[in-house]
Amino acid sequence: MDRHYTYDFVEGTLAVPIAPGMPPPRLFPTELASDRVTSQSSAPLTDAAEIKAFYPDTDNYFNYFDLQSIASMRTALTQLSAYVALEGPYDGVLAYSHGATFVATYIVQQAQLHPTSPPPFKCAVFLSGGIPVDPLALEKNELRFLGPKDGKPLKLPTAHIWGANDELFPGTSAILSDLCNDGMRSTFVHEEGHDVPNAKANEAVLGAVRAIRRTVDKALSAQ
Repeated sequence: MDRHYTYDFVEGTLAVPIAPGMPPPRLFPTELASDRVTSQSSAPLTDAAEIKAFYPDTDNYFNYFDLQSIASMRTALTQLSAYVALEGPYDGVLAYSHGATFVATYIVQQAQLHPTSPPPFKCAVFLSGGIPVDPLALEKNELRFLGPKDGKPLKLPTAHIWGANDELFPGTSAILSDLCNDGMRSTFVHEEGHDVPNAKANEAVLGAVRAIRRTVDKALSAQ
């Protein structure tokens, strides 16, 4: 990304304990960019000692919503909509794992509520993405994850980056990718797990950057 982009980190509001072997859910960020990008993430670190060093049990960690609570999910979507309306507009959103479920659900919800309006973001980047929930089902107090029969409800340039060795949530990223417009979708599958490629996996980082760059270019060319 060019240096003129700025990022807003959107933290969750539900206090939660850090999951064993995982970085804190508050790393499921939602970062919004105006000449800004939004991000949400949750990547496990394999070294428990490393996790403890950076994220002690005494710190505070947060989620966006409780997947076991429909009311919690509806509240989170309302909060995100209000935040985007107040702080936006944003060019893009970057979301990881639990955060990707949240953001993808929000994008689908906005398409359902405003079918003739453009998406709330010009592009979206999903890292180890989770499966979005059907917002219409939530309004009926039902929990239903979207799938192949729902077509391609995410109609904006998207990047999908995930690990072939994801043992925590295998297959979810591919399902999310399939819910996105084929012609506007870029994917990159690295050899890591349910995490974000880092300096220890240089080729994975380069592949992820290329996928994100293609997605941003598609968003800019559509202006």
